[in-house]
Amino acid sequence: MTEDAIERKLYSRDLASVPAIMVKPFFRTLPDAVVRPGNAEQVAETIRQAARERIPITPRAAASTSYYNSVPVRGGWVLDVNDLRDGIELDSARQTVRVLPATTWFDLDDALQQRGFAVKSYPSSAVSATVGGWVSMQGHGMGSLKYGGVGEQLVSLQVALPSGELVTVTRESDPPLDWFVAAEGTLGVITQVELTVRPRPAAESHRLFAFDDLNTLSRNVVSLARAEPRPFTIFFADSGYLRLLARAGFHIPLDLPQSHFPVSEKGLLLVSFQGEPSEVNQGKDRLTRVAGCELSSDLALEEWNLRLYHLRAKRAGPSLLAAESWLPIDALHHYLKSVRTLAERSRLLIGTYGLAVAPDMALVMSLYPTDERHTLKYLAALGFTKRLHGLAARYGGRPYGVGLWNSAYLPRLFSRTRLEELKRRKARLDPSGIMNPGKLYQAPFPLWPITFGIGATVLGAAHVALGRERP
Repeated sequence: MTEDAIERKLYSRDLASVPAIMVKPFFRTLPDAVVRPGNAEQVAETIRQAARERIPITPRAAASTSYYNSVPVRGGWVLDVNDLRDGIELDSARQTVRVLPATTWFDLDDALQQRGFAVKSYPSSAVSATVGGWVSMQGHGMGSLKYGGVGEQLVSLQVALPSGELVTVTRESDPPLDWFVAAEGTLGVITQVELTVRPRPAAESHRLFAFDDLNTLSRNVVSLARAEPRPFTIFFADSGYLRLLARAGFHIPLDLPQSHFPVSEKGLLLVSFQGEPSEVNQGKDRLTRVAGCELSSDLALEEWNLRLYHLRAKRAGPSLLAAESWLPIDALHHYLKSVRTLAERSRLLIGTYGLAVAPDMALVMSLYPTDERHTLKYLAALGFTKRLHGLAARYGGRPYGVGLWNSAYLPRLFSRTRLEELKRRKARLDPSGIMNPGKLYQAPFPLWPITFGIGATVLGAAHVALGRERP
């Protein structure tokens, strides 16, 4: 345990840069201490001590989100589980693996590949994102289209409950495993994960297509997401995202008009198949019906090799803000067109990329540049995320992840019945409310929907006025 002021300050934020005026008057993000357990029993003992003294506990590993999921809002202790990594136990016969929660997806897959296996899915942030963290979040990304979300791949979890009891949960246990998926560390601390894996793919194929209009691009995403054999992943990007990459100094495979406005409708589609050679060949044959212009195999391989670095566009900054949403895949063309219209009318650079993660669902990330060094302009830019989430909501979408900052959208995220069920679970497992308090279940002031709605609308309008791109 450390109470060093400098070390504690390092734990008072995540990837998001949030102005102090939005944080200090309302939340205690500086932990009173940081605890670094070395094994599951030490995690449990720390929680038992915190429970006796009613000290809030905030679990933390990579902290690779921007929602303050792993940042304290009521002080207390941060439980840094980064020493709980590796411990990889492969069961080849059952095609399952046990792994400690702070292991990154990149490291897990690398270890499995050396033994003839591979993970079924992983986040696009796999280089830094941890296994336990992704289970605690929404858990959809690369490979989810073919194999489902990480929650569907789980066999068991070892969890330190808010009481300090160390338990193994399965789909048949009480409480069941599913309670801890996407619970964001509010019901306990995951100390081991067991999940199914797949044989290392014997073959793979990556094909890249260019499109001149968003409608055709979107139709092909929908068609391929529902095709058999199912692609391993489908990635798409609009011209705004490509402009951000170009501004960041990266090569882009399309020629875009020199002027930003009117906003080009061009876009990219990467389709990847993995599996047995016969399955991959069948998938490749299906791609003969794609309506776009196929680019070279070298460009396709380059795009595939960059699949873990979509946020390299951050170099276009100085800062970059984003709104990430679940979106019904049938509404993809409406959303992309609406973002294009918003960018054109407001004369702002907005880039969108995403993944098809199910036959009926996509994840979309819309990004826009700003500058956190200028506090007032940055505050206005933060409010603009509401405009983008509003566009997704118009077509049946909702934010991806909750944490603190997306709690303002709880009515969109959960039905009243679903939210009451989540609160019932919390009350049963954590009656003292010590585990990652202030997240997921209700919006604290100033994030009450009415106050947030008014404030974010005003700030978003200010961002449009202040942030227009020069012709």
